[in-house]
Amino acid sequence: MGNRLKNRIATKQLISLLILFFAVFTITHAQKREQIKLIKATVLLGTEKEGGKAQRLIGDVVFEHKNALMYCDSAYLYKESNSMDAFGSIRINQGDTLNLYGDFLHYEGNTQLATVTGEEVHLISPDFDLLTDRLLYNRASNIANYTTGATIESRTDTNILVSEIGYFFANQSLFTFRNDVVLRNPNFVINSDTLHYYTTTEIVNFLGPTTIVGDSNLIYCENGWYDTRLDQSRYYENAYIISDGKKLEGDTLFYDRTLGYGQADGNIQITDTAENIIINGEHGRIFELKDSAIVTGNSLLTQVLDKDSMFMHADTFNVYKTASGAQYLFAYYGVRIYKSDLQGTCDSIAYSISDSTIRLFYDPILWSDRNQLTADTIDIRTKNNKIHSIYLDKSAFIISEIDSLRYNQIKGKAMTGYFSESKLRKIEVRGNGQTTYYGQDEHEKFIGVNVAESTDINIYLKESGVETISFMTKPKAKMYPMGELDPVIELRYRGFEWLIDKRPLNRNSVFDKLEY
Repeated sequence: MGNRLKNRIATKQLISLLILFFAVFTITHAQKREQIKLIKATVLLGTEKEGGKAQRLIGDVVFEHKNALMYCDSAYLYKESNSMDAFGSIRINQGDTLNLYGDFLHYEGNTQLATVTGEEVHLISPDFDLLTDRLLYNRASNIANYTTGATIESRTDTNILVSEIGYFFANQSLFTFRNDVVLRNPNFVINSDTLHYYTTTEIVNFLGPTTIVGDSNLIYCENGWYDTRLDQSRYYENAYIISDGKKLEGDTLFYDRTLGYGQADGNIQITDTAENIIINGEHGRIFELKDSAIVTGNSLLTQVLDKDSMFMHADTFNVYKTASGAQYLFAYYGVRIYKSDLQGTCDSIAYSISDSTIRLFYDPILWSDRNQLTADTIDIRTKNNKIHSIYLDKSAFIISEIDSLRYNQIKGKAMTGYFSESKLRKIEVRGNGQTTYYGQDEHEKFIGVNVAESTDINIYLKESGVETISFMTKPKAKMYPMGELDPVIELRYRGFEWLIDKRPLNRNSVFDKLEY
């Protein structure tokens, strides 16, 4: 008896669940099958179309379905399939949110899918006006799409967008565009492969190769976003900005068009194609209004000079252009230079790109072949993309090593060194000139040491060292036999320092930290 009672109860519960299921299904199905209602028409005719019964409606026709009104000049209404075809002066009105206009409408009441075609199909909302020739609008999901090209004009700003394929998700106020997407704004034009646009926030997302061309720059990326209200944007994946002949690249880019400010982080590079200069680092900043750029973090400048690359490292590089058009580069804190035929160190550099002069400040040192050059400041002057000369101002001192004890030395108030074929060939000493030179015969055997003074001195160099010395004004010179004067105590001038340990040996060694 107990089992029979349990079975009866279970059976009743199952029947109740089935009744509830069918009731819900019937109500839901009835809701989905809500019929298209005819509100009015001037003429109503019964007819057959495509083998089925239809109502032929003519003149000022209005339908209603699920809180939407549909207007047309004439129509066929198919009650059995709950669908309709409408012709002429099509308008679908869905409250205050959307109005859809066209020449022909096919509407499926069960799925709420509207297909509107015509020479000018308009979808109008408070935020935008969409123009195409064929639009599918799913009222159930509130999604519209086109595949034959469309133009979307914003009603809240000046943005105009054109694409071949597009989807509008009304509930999210989101457009998705694909294939030949172009967004025009008075300040820029965006060309993209795939683009998302939020009509309420006016934020554009890029999901493919994209270029943004403005009056003062060009931006490229393959992923990113643009806030058209704030004129701010961020870019990823092969992103770069080209402005005034300079190209800024980085793992991520940020740009504020109003401020003319660009920022790059992670593996950044600034390229100045006009001057053959590349600056790499971890962080880069471009200030368009000031026409300047800053690079920091493991920064490295590379410039092609005389068919060779000059590598320069500093904590910070700052490039800017004056109102007159002169362009300068400042490098400061721990500057180190490497070129195959010239190396150097100093604290700071001022590089006048316009007149091709690199000025080294604060304990500058240069090395050319066996020669070490020091002064209060040193200018490297280039001409036709080659090092032309070097100017040593105040406390000028050139030292070249013979061996661990003996050094040739040239000292004076100022010196100018001239280069030929990337080699230091001539040195002009002007003011308080002093030289110490170890003479050698053709077998490189020492024959004595020449110690001389003259107000002005001209020195000509060859591959192995000094070729000739010309004393221009009031010379005093004496050749001492080897061993007569102590090479350390008596032959080294005041301020002598052999600083070979600071000399960069290759491009990578410019990143070595030195203690000053």
